[in-house]
Amino acid sequence: MTATEYIRMSDVGKHVTENDLWFIKDNKVYDITQFVDQHPGGVDTLLSVAGKDGTSEFNAVGHSDSALEDLRQYYIGEIHPDDAEKVPQASIQAANNYFGIAVVLALVAVCSFFIFRP
Repeated sequence: MTATEYIRMSDVGKHVTENDLWFIKDNKVYDITQFVDQHPGGVDTLLSVAGKDGTSEFNAVGHSDSALEDLRQYYIGEIHPDDAEKVPQASIQAANNYFGIAVVLALVAVCSFFIFRP
């Protein structure tokens, strides 16, 4: 079994661009640079969690099991225990945007059901 590589928060915070993007989920650090162009939510969504803890945002979107599985290939280490409580949280604005869209779509679906039912 390989020893866990610990990464300092100060190092994670240096990787915040589209061409060099790390983020944290559940105190695990992921280098998702190679995935940026493939992300369905777009580059801006990933940049909003770059160099920060994106756990809440990731979980709020409701990613599929396959997305969780795919994320594993980008794992590079754990946040150093001394930094675990100092990890900056990403803004939940991105998650709120998805929530708003979901609410609107749900309302449209309900209205459509009542308008177009036989």
